[in-house]
Amino acid sequence: MAIVESSVLLNNRSKEYEPKTNLSSKQVVPKLWKDPSTFAAKSMQDSWYTAMFKLQSTLFHLSVDFFGQRMGYKYLVVPITTNSISSPMGLGSDSQPVSIELHGDKTYIADSQQFVLEYALRLEDGLLGAYYVGTSARGEDHDATHLNQFCHVECELVGDLNNGIGVANSYVVFLVEGLLRDHASEIKAYAGTTSHLESLLALFRNNGNQFPTINLDDALNLPEMKSDMWQYAVDGQPQFGRCLTRKGERMLIEKFGGACWLMEMDHLSVPFYQSYVGDGLNKAKCGDLLLGLGEVVGCGERHRTKEEALQALDQHEVSPLDYAWYLDMRAIKPLTSTGWGIGTERFLSWVMQHNDIRDIQLLPRLKGATCAP
Repeated sequence: MAIVESSVLLNNRSKEYEPKTNLSSKQVVPKLWKDPSTFAAKSMQDSWYTAMFKLQSTLFHLSVDFFGQRMGYKYLVVPITTNSISSPMGLGSDSQPVSIELHGDKTYIADSQQFVLEYALRLEDGLLGAYYVGTSARGEDHDATHLNQFCHVECELVGDLNNGIGVANSYVVFLVEGLLRDHASEIKAYAGTTSHLESLLALFRNNGNQFPTINLDDALNLPEMKSDMWQYAVDGQPQFGRCLTRKGERMLIEKFGGACWLMEMDHLSVPFYQSYVGDGLNKAKCGDLLLGLGEVVGCGERHRTKEEALQALDQHEVSPLDYAWYLDMRAIKPLTSTGWGIGTERFLSWVMQHNDIRDIQLLPRLKGATCAP
């Protein structure tokens, strides 16, 4: 599952994030992406980009170690195009798909590899999980918290939402421990501290080896929840669900001591593929891990049967024609599975206690700008 914007839809971006760090000891982060014509020459001579290269490489290898060695998952090599985008333009769509013409046919650059990871789970009986590390292409504009092309790690595993969240928690802890071990000096140089990493590990351990959780309904009823911290998924139409703004997400992050899971979203505010909570059609079995800039991990349990998925497509007003194979897959091999994705630039923004995700990219691909290499 790609990291999704289910708790902050595309027309309401955040105010600037200001991490709490030791400002006097921080090195300055350049804004080289603002001048694409000089980016390549300047980035090769800037220690920030050397640090980003090291951290991104380590994150990749840690991911392979975690999924391959610790979890026993298989890696899926994927194409870059798809005809079944995971964020179709229906109710709950969380991104704008990028369509292209290839060899005379219309297709899409993949926003997520979630669907093919679900397929991979059914290729080998008894497989515990499948994963991939790659890119996501979106059509919306970029800002300090969102990229229209970004990198992410996605996995799909056999099990329910609780199983998926457990694996996601373990993965985040594994990354934090590895980055602390291998890159404390680079992190301190720009964040001014590593205390936020150590505090996250303490939060996890002090909370019974998990991160705090809160349901959307309970979050909206908190006395701290102000009117600018949430919105309707479709402006002025409450029947299509509610979601938090970045400000609301950050309020929860602070309230729970650095991170928390926001659970059980209104179903029409998230994509169709999320399973239902209980027998109703109102709530989705999904959760977002809030950390740093806001949502960093998006996790959700899938519909087990063809009938459940078809019902969700109808509810979300999405044509089933391009998802016939997705439906048939469930008829052939019904399976309870959960998937999640983590945006690596958002995660590394938190690691570096930095407030602009655009500075994390080694190879900027920003909408409206042409940048070499």
